[in-house]
Amino acid sequence: MRDVSSKVTPRSVAITAEANFTVDMALNLVAMFEQVGEGEEITVKFSNKGVWAVTPFGVRLFIGSTEVFEVGPHDDGIDATQIQ
Repeated sequence: MRDVSSKVTPRSVAITAEANFTVDMALNLVAMFEQVGEGEEITVKFSNKGVWAVTPFGVRLFIGSTEVFEVGPHDDGIDATQIQ
């Protein structure tokens, strides 16, 4: 059987970022779209820890992460579970 991946991946397109989405993350993104007007866009930003969505008005929502975060005291003595 022939490899079909060459037929579904355009040759001139370079993948620069990717993220794995769970259903909950997709629903968070839909919730962001419910807050903007028709025809307005949401910007999706990727970090090394997760995915953020930003409205045209600068409202940010952490969409989610597929990585488990460590929560607790850090090397600097700050407890991430407590309000600073």
